[in-house]
Amino acid sequence: MKRKTPALILGMMISTVLLTGCAETPEDSLVKMKGKEAAEKIYEEAAEIPEGQAGAEGTENTDKTTIRDIVGAPETYQSTVTDETGKLTIDTNAVVEIPEAEKASAIAVSQHPFNQEEIDRITDTFFKDAKIYTSSSYFTRTKQQVLKELTTWKGYLAEGNMDPNGWGKDENGNYNLDIYQVIENLEQEYENAPEEKVLEEVKPQFGLEADDGMGGTYIMEDNFIGVAVTEDGTPFRYILNSSGSTPMSVKIENNKKYEQNEQADALFFWNSYDSFSADNDIHLAEPLPAEEEMETEIGISFEEAKALTDEKVAALQIPGMELADWEYGLCTYQTNSPENQDMHISDTGYIMHYTRKVDGIPITYSSEYGGALEDMDSEMETWSYERLDFCVTEDGIDQVEFINQYDIGQVKTERVNLKSFDEIMDIYEKMMLIQNADTLNSEDGRVYHIDRITFGYSRIYEPATDSKSGVLVPVWDFFGSFEGFYTEEQQVQGAPETFGNYDTNMSYLTINAIDGSAIDRGLGY
Repeated sequence: MKRKTPALILGMMISTVLLTGCAETPEDSLVKMKGKEAAEKIYEEAAEIPEGQAGAEGTENTDKTTIRDIVGAPETYQSTVTDETGKLTIDTNAVVEIPEAEKASAIAVSQHPFNQEEIDRITDTFFKDAKIYTSSSYFTRTKQQVLKELTTWKGYLAEGNMDPNGWGKDENGNYNLDIYQVIENLEQEYENAPEEKVLEEVKPQFGLEADDGMGGTYIMEDNFIGVAVTEDGTPFRYILNSSGSTPMSVKIENNKKYEQNEQADALFFWNSYDSFSADNDIHLAEPLPAEEEMETEIGISFEEAKALTDEKVAALQIPGMELADWEYGLCTYQTNSPENQDMHISDTGYIMHYTRKVDGIPITYSSEYGGALEDMDSEMETWSYERLDFCVTEDGIDQVEFINQYDIGQVKTERVNLKSFDEIMDIYEKMMLIQNADTLNSEDGRVYHIDRITFGYSRIYEPATDSKSGVLVPVWDFFGSFEGFYTEEQQVQGAPETFGNYDTNMSYLTINAIDGSAIDRGLGY
């Protein structure tokens, strides 16, 4: 269900800890374990906990002992920590989310093969009865289509309107848009355009020959770009890719919104409702619907949307894949005028995030894709996280992103030893100050508001030696938002007083629940 951060009950003990010496070297236990040492570590097997063992303070004693009991975690947690300058504050007022499992494991994972069998399964799941065409044949414009645009531009020229898009002039007084070049390009396109579009059907696969746009061809060895047209006539962009940090990438997007929009170069993006409601710097051309009106705006219920995505997930045959989180979403676009940067609402819907659940514990969903490099000069082959997201509107599934499916392998340690909740919180409060200390070099202050603490799995790996396998380990993640404050000098130069990040699925710290080491989600270790 959609998470709402409740006002936590005031009867909890609020601990305020003033920490000093942010620039000091952190304790050994806080330094993240890196590389092969992290991915290949064999974690110690923990002893089984007798049933009925007393739980954490404030929790019921039940017949079974859960992870919450083992680590001594409360239902909610509050604290405030501040650095010695008083300008960096970590304000925690959070629910503590722990699955009802009795143990956590360390589990090997590897890359699922992205072969023709898998491509066929995905194609059948989403486009079993659709006609699939080459991208070049579908998007080729006819003479009539090109002539319509050419006539429009020649009309601008005849009127003396040299800058119909409002792009302005450069420092030399020349228009940034060369209307003569635009007309010349359209005239050339008109000469080469067919009288009628000839659609070329194709089977989605790697290794097809494609037009290079310069009179030649090339082989698409690791990618496929096509358009699937369903039985009701709805066109979907269908893109498959295998390269770099995404050895498996599937992207599907309803193309109807592009075809119906008057802005030929408009780009459409789905973003969470919360990001629009919280960030005052985002300018919408239309009023933002009230959150309680969103289901009515969307036109279908959450349950109906989930039924659509659950059906597709079942057809993909991915063991343990379940809905982990969802958000209200807005699909927006901008005009091509630099004078008007307002975002326009194209559609509303649900954004659905699916992750694996392994023995009752989900892989924690985060907005971080992973697969980053430690520095720009690195030549390591990296591996992003598994990801399966849907955007659903009244008309059905509008967009799909499916990346890097895992194969869940051997259990390396059946029941790992877990650090206590108190130990994890101590590490969290110290590390949040340490890793954010450098923000004060360019800001006048920053306040983090952590409202959700989550226990789940995350994949770690060692890209320098093996970028195709890793380990699922239990971790603690800390979600929320932050508010930053620009310096007076920056404000004089035109910056606003404050700025922030309101992505509710951004984890600001990930801690290995076994050894307490910090995991960089961007890097994956």
